[in-house]
Amino acid sequence: MQLHCPFCGWRQVEEFRCRGVVAEFDPDTVSGVYQRVNRTDSSVEYWQHLNGCRSWLRIWRNPSSGEILEIQSLDSVVQARGSE
Repeated sequence: MQLHCPFCGWRQVEEFRCRGVVAEFDPDTVSGVYQRVNRTDSSVEYWQHLNGCRSWLRIWRNPSSGEILEIQSLDSVVQARGSE
């Protein structure tokens, strides 16, 4: 499996380390946090490119199939939120 680092290009997944998984839920309700159902079709994961540029990435993927839906640099997420 390969991941696309926005700075280094396509790299083997062994260069990265997953640092956390966030299930999708409704943040406005307590039941969304405590009574959520784990979904097998979509997850948001935070990875760090340890053996490369050391950047942090937010990756949307399907954990059942391993399909990568989107990869985003956390730097671009922070900059976008700062300009709001």
